[in-house]
Amino acid sequence: MLAGYKEIVYGVIFGVAAALLDTALDATAEHQTLAAELGSHPGMILYRALFVLLGFFIGWLLWRNNTREREFRKIVADIRRFHHEYESQAVVLHTNLQLLMTKDLQLPPEERAMLQAAYEKSRDLQALAKQRPSLDT
Repeated sequence: MLAGYKEIVYGVIFGVAAALLDTALDATAEHQTLAAELGSHPGMILYRALFVLLGFFIGWLLWRNNTREREFRKIVADIRRFHHEYESQAVVLHTNLQLLMTKDLQLPPEERAMLQAAYEKSRDLQALAKQRPSLDT
């Protein structure tokens, strides 16, 4: 679950690190330990919680932006996969119709015309399949 929200987790970690760094700097300036600094200024805990909140907010913004990016990449991959499958099916259809056209099936003229029309349409489908969509990311 955390893998999907890693930007938010990193933001919170960044906020906690900033709060700890601020606390450590105040503690060294007053010649106190970290725990003594936290105990002597309880109101500063709220101020330092803002660091964590700010880290969370920045992480959330990054997560939202990256989520859109991941969704876009998934859509592009789906389109490419669809085009590949479409292209292979168009080749199979065209080949099968071509085999039917070459066989002497003794079809009535109407059915022969329908087969010829289907064969022509399969050539159109193959031409469409050869046109690769330009999905530059």
